Amino acid sequence: MNINKLIFNNLSLKLVALLIAISVWVLITGKQRTFLERSLDVNVEYYNISNNLDVRSVRPDRVRIVVKGPSKEITKLELSNLKLSVDLKGITEGTRMSLFTEDYLVLPENTEIVSVHPKMIEITIEEFMAREVPVRVLYKGRLKNGIKLIERTLNPEKVKIFGYKSKIINIDTVYALDSVNLGDIDKTTSFKLQLKKNEEIIRFEDRENVDLTVVVENKNEDGTNK
Repeated sequence: MNINKLIFNNLSLKLVALLIAISVWVLITGKQRTFLERSLDVNVEYYNISNNLDVRSVRPDRVRIVVKGPSKEITKLELSNLKLSVDLKGITEGTRMSLFTEDYLVLPENTEIVSVHPKMIEITIEEFMAREVPVRVLYKGRLKNGIKLIERTLNPEKVKIFGYKSKIINIDTVYALDSVNLGDIDKTTSFKLQLKKNEEIIRFEDRENVDLTVVVENKNEDGTNK
């Protein structure tokens, strides 16, 4: 076989084919080199939540994502360009939601998700409520000899508490923070008592204290204990 003839036969066509192959290879490898991957932490956001609801917890409150795209766009990518937003429109009562993270990711054009961790996010939504409950004052000690209790008046007798429904639904009474020592009373006396706010109560709706009046009759002539 004539080697020279084999090599140089249709040489121009072979050179053209070689140039085309090189061009395709350069184009393909060039594209591969212009793509980058980048890891970012994205905050979980929510919107359209009803006024009587609150997002008590989001677990986790941020997710780690790896995105891929053209190097020019990936390099200048900012967290403000990425969103993990959950639309809570239509939620009407407290609930716990387990969501697929990827379903709520919004990415810029020409980028794609390589990986997401964790795959699921959990949002706990709690309903607020207000309810009226009676106030109770605790007493200690005894009235002195000769001191007769006529009446005790509490204003107001009930107050409105506000908090998460699951936390305050079983609260039937609120107490004054301090007790009243009956042994210290020898005449009609008024007290302003602060209400005790336990951890279940977010706030008192109208007021944080009550007025107590203890009306007594002092049978001692000089107004002292005998």
